[in-house]
Amino acid sequence: MSAFDLVRQYSDLGVHRSGSDTQAATAVWLADELRARGGAVSLEPVAFERYSADWSVTIDGAEVEALPLFYEATGRASSTDPVRWPAFSPGGDGPLGVTGALEGADVRPGDLAVAATRNLLGLLGVPNRAPGRGSGIHVLQVAGHHGAALADGAPVTATIDARIEPASCPNVVARFGDVERADRLTVLTTPISGWFRCAGERGTGIAVALEMASQLAEAGPLLFLGATGHELGAFGASALHRTWGAHAHTLLHVGANVGCDWEADDQVAAPDHAHMAARLAADPASTAGVARAFASIGVPLDTPARDRAQWFGEAADWLDAPRLLSYLGQNPWFHAPDDLPDVSCTAERTDAVTGALTEAALHLISG
Repeated sequence: MSAFDLVRQYSDLGVHRSGSDTQAATAVWLADELRARGGAVSLEPVAFERYSADWSVTIDGAEVEALPLFYEATGRASSTDPVRWPAFSPGGDGPLGVTGALEGADVRPGDLAVAATRNLLGLLGVPNRAPGRGSGIHVLQVAGHHGAALADGAPVTATIDARIEPASCPNVVARFGDVERADRLTVLTTPISGWFRCAGERGTGIAVALEMASQLAEAGPLLFLGATGHELGAFGASALHRTWGAHAHTLLHVGANVGCDWEADDQVAAPDHAHMAARLAADPASTAGVARAFASIGVPLDTPARDRAQWFGEAADWLDAPRLLSYLGQNPWFHAPDDLPDVSCTAERTDAVTGALTEAALHLISG
C-alpha cells in the first residue's frame, strides 16, 4: 500500500469532526494501521463540550451547503429574511469577520445571519473554533460564491436548531519500544480531526506520520500521538502535552497540508512550495542536516525563537521539547469540503515529504 492509499482511505471515511461517528471510526482505523506497524496502541478519550445542530439554507430556491459558526449560539431560529453578510472572513476577526459583522449590523441574540465565507476559490471555507459561548447570534456560513446573491437580494431562507452537549473523542497513542523508560524519547504527533474530509489538510500528514513511524521506530523508542479536537481549539493535543510534555526529547510535528502541491495562479500544474513552513528549534549542530533534508523538496528551514507567536498548530504546545521540528503549510481548499485526494494533494508530493521528513527526523534523533 502506498502512502497516498492511506490518504484516500482517510478521506473516504467521511467528515472528520470531533465527536462524530466518523471520527470514532477514524481512530479505530488509525489504531489498526499503527498496530500493523508494531505499535502498542491505546485510544484515550478526551472530554469536551460538543456543539451539535441541524440546519438548512436555501438561496434563490435551491438548498445550498452550509455550516454553522460553532458555539456562536444555541437554540432554535428560522427566518425567511435573515441578516446577510456577503463577505465573511474565515478568521472571524476584523471588519469582515464575526466581530465586525456583529458590530456593523442590527442584530440581537437569537437572530440568524447567513454569511458567505471569503475563500481564494469562492468555497465554503470555515474557521477553527474553541468550545465556548459566543454572541448568541446564529451564523450559517455558505460558500463565498454565494456572496453576490446575498448582496443582490436573492430570496434566502434559513433554519437552525443548535445545542451544546457533553461528549468525548479519542486521542490515538501508540508506543514503539519502552517509551516510559527512554532517556531520549522521540515523539511523533499529527492531528487527526477537521471540518470536512480533509484529504490534504489531515490525510497527507497522517499518511506521512505513519510511514515515518515504521522507520523511526528502528532508531529507538518512539511515541506516536494522533491528536483529536484540532478544529476545536486543539483540545486533544493539549491533553497529550499535559501527559507527555515532560518526556519528549525530540518532538516531530507533522502539521497541516504537508502533501499539498499547488500554486495560487495555476493550482497543481506549477507547484510553488514557498507556502510550506519547516521550523526547527534545536542545538545549532543539528541545523545543517535538517536544512539539507528540506532543501531536497524545495522548502527552506526557519529557526525561530521559542515564541508561541512564531509556531503554529500543535507545535506551539511543545516548545519545552529540547529538539522541536514542525512542518506544515497551506492550500486553497483548506477548511473546505473540496479538500479531496487529487484536488489539494498528490501522491508524488506526499512521498517526497515522507522522505524528507524522515531524513530530517533521523538526523535529529541520532545527532
